[in-house]
Amino acid sequence: MTHVSVPDAPPGVHRIGLTGGIGSGKSTVGKIWAREGHHVIDLDALSRAVLDQPGDGLEEAIAHFGEEYRDSATGTADRAALAALVFNDSRARAELEEIVHRHLWAEVARLEKDLAKTTAAGASLLVVHDSPLLFELGHDAHYEAIVVVLTPDKERINRVVRERGKTREYVEGVIRAQVSDKERHARGDVFIDNAGAPEGLETRADAALASARILIRDRLHALE
Repeated sequence: MTHVSVPDAPPGVHRIGLTGGIGSGKSTVGKIWAREGHHVIDLDALSRAVLDQPGDGLEEAIAHFGEEYRDSATGTADRAALAALVFNDSRARAELEEIVHRHLWAEVARLEKDLAKTTAAGASLLVVHDSPLLFELGHDAHYEAIVVVLTPDKERINRVVRERGKTREYVEGVIRAQVSDKERHARGDVFIDNAGAPEGLETRADAALASARILIRDRLHALE
């Protein structure tokens, strides 16, 4: 996995990382918080946008790999062609990841800077990064608190098969490629149990965010 330098948060902005394995319900928690008015930045969506929307990232990728990787119908990247290219070419995969991640983090920096401008002088602002690969990328140190959504593997597999139309083999492969729940427990700060029926998830999500706020406050006071 390519590692790209992550910009520091602007003064007054405190980052909370939100993560969890495929099918855990992490994105659902992020949507709950966003709906309630919290600042949530979806890193996965921004990553996809680099190649799926017109912009500097798309043009850099096309310039690097060639016009044959542009979809003639949409003008954006031909994802199928790029996937075929990088499948057995680790160098090409690393080059593509570097381009995508660099433009992703440039956009995160821009969004955080704009949010900071709306905050009163001397005030602090909490920004949540919905980051599916937070631990896999080793980004732990860039967050003041990390919230992890946990769901048993069997439920995660069934959810993704049912809701996204993926095969069981595909989901099991993704789970094997991601860090284990044991490692998530060791590296996370606050945990949301999302096993079983969805009832009560909003309450658990709000409680987890409140705990993360307290953790950040206590850690800041400890540095004073």
